[in-house]
Amino acid sequence: MSSKQHFILGTAGHIDHGKSSLVRALTGTDPDRLPEEQRRGVTIELGFAHLTLPNPAGQGNVMELGIVDVPGHADFVNNMVAGVGGMDVALFVVAADDGWMPQSEEHLHILTYLGVERAVVALTKSDLAEDLEFSLEFVKDGLSGTILEQAPVIPVSSTTGDGIDVLREALSTQLATAPSAPNFGKPLLPVDRAFSVKGIGTVVTGTLSGGALAVGDQLTLQPSGLSTHVRAIQNHSAAVERAEPGMRTALNVPDLHVGTRERQGVRRGTLLTAIGAPPPHDTINIQVKRMERTIPGQLGTKRDLPSGRRVRVHHGSGVIGARLFLIEQKSLSPGEVALAQLRLDDPHAMMVGDRLVLRDWSGEATLGGGVILDAAASRKKIGSEEQLRFLRTRADGLGDLSLLLASVIERDRLVDIAEEASRFKYSEQEVDTTVEEMLAAERIGKISSYLCDLSWWESVLDRACNLVGAYHKKHTDLPGLSLEDLRLGIIHLLPDPAIFDALLESLKDRQVSQHGTYIANDSFTPTLEAEVRQAADHIQEALKSQPMNPPGRAELCVCGNSRRALSFLVRSGLAVELSEKVVILADVHKKASEQVLAFLDQHGRATASDLRQHLETSRRVIMPLLERMDAEGKTRRDGDYRTLA
Repeated sequence: MSSKQHFILGTAGHIDHGKSSLVRALTGTDPDRLPEEQRRGVTIELGFAHLTLPNPAGQGNVMELGIVDVPGHADFVNNMVAGVGGMDVALFVVAADDGWMPQSEEHLHILTYLGVERAVVALTKSDLAEDLEFSLEFVKDGLSGTILEQAPVIPVSSTTGDGIDVLREALSTQLATAPSAPNFGKPLLPVDRAFSVKGIGTVVTGTLSGGALAVGDQLTLQPSGLSTHVRAIQNHSAAVERAEPGMRTALNVPDLHVGTRERQGVRRGTLLTAIGAPPPHDTINIQVKRMERTIPGQLGTKRDLPSGRRVRVHHGSGVIGARLFLIEQKSLSPGEVALAQLRLDDPHAMMVGDRLVLRDWSGEATLGGGVILDAAASRKKIGSEEQLRFLRTRADGLGDLSLLLASVIERDRLVDIAEEASRFKYSEQEVDTTVEEMLAAERIGKISSYLCDLSWWESVLDRACNLVGAYHKKHTDLPGLSLEDLRLGIIHLLPDPAIFDALLESLKDRQVSQHGTYIANDSFTPTLEAEVRQAADHIQEALKSQPMNPPGRAELCVCGNSRRALSFLVRSGLAVELSEKVVILADVHKKASEQVLAFLDQHGRATASDLRQHLETSRRVIMPLLERMDAEGKTRRDGDYRTLA
């Protein structure tokens, strides 16, 4: 059974080394589509073409290559970087009659920073070389110690056609072992072209990654947040119902305008994502790298890069102004690697593991590259030991999902897994499986919908138990610590106050339980002096004798012991203080409240007098009872009437 694999090929190389001519010889398509490009013979904008290659595995399998031809002129490096992101194989072009040139070196730096792993070097204009063998050796020496060192070097001539078939075979061989573009259910389309077609509307193109798109899908434009739907999809000018990762993709998105300086809309550098994708952020933490090799004519590649320098960040198809802050050092020399923070001029949507290129603010030099370790970073405490440990772990383990999760859980203690994983290049199923494995191995814990650091959670529980125990020791006659006092005692330890209820639930495993508005050790029993206990018994008997017409506080508190006893009954939850003068038993209060609610449910509304007669009580009791129920949100007063809230 035959099948298709989709790959992206990007060109690279110095101006006038024959990149566009080579693409035309390979595909029959001229990627220089602008009149000015054809007039000047210079590629200015990105060009596109399509090539079908047989898969060396045979069985009718083919490889569909979307080709992105980039400009080689130094003035158009920004356009070049926009085109090479997401490529599967680089076609690096060096002219046999010209050799290694400044833009050859700069393009090599850019491919290195973007992590390109597969490449074929085309030694173009081989028919013009005086000594082809010398040219071959010269180029191979220049590639020594670089990512292109092991790349095949194929002499070709776009004019005579020599070597073109060999080049096709070399590309097939390079891609034969390449994995298909990952599909982790998070479609991303960095827009490299946006234009309007009369009668159709806005059309955008880009290289799709992360997930599939189908006609009818709803999308969000980042960073503006504008929404749109996919009316139609094309791949290499052919209509398709569905686009897969790794495909050059054109989308008809009629809900969006083409962006201009005056009007917000879609343009190169914007990003289309699925609905619900994480919002853009203005701060990212990266591992930044500078090559030891310098670029001829670019003094910036020879100098140290100081912390705080303004830079231009190339990510996807866009460029964003930013300031680079080195976390552990004051400057970065060529050949060094460091941890850094980028503070972007505008929010930008990025993913952990994305690669980017840094160029100087003037746009004249390529200074370095980076890989994103935290796509939604904080600007606070960037040099703390916890933050450094987090970044070092991520730098060493970007390909290990369990390390990505463990690093943020160790740093933040409590993590909303759905929010955190939304910036990972892993599917929801992969995340769920890894989380289950980590929970089973007791590497992490789970609290409600959060993942937590187990040692930290144990320390929080220890703190809560200590607070309860200390209260029991100091107040032997009271039933327990109020929930509010417990909350105040540990709130500074909780990243999210909403997990307080989960804390109370977890304390049950430590034999510490909630009782109404207080919490106590299960083994604790309040102890009262004999005289106070006797007074408490007398008060309870007095309250039971006339449940809805109890004695007033003055009658109950006739001495110091009785005042302590009444205070104990109220704080222990055995009695309820309706007002300064009225106290009733807790079970009587509960029953009376239920009777009020039932009466209102049956009759719709009632006056205080109606309810007083129904409960067979006095105005002294019914008024504070109803006011308490109003305050608790159980009833609502409307003039002389009460209704259910």
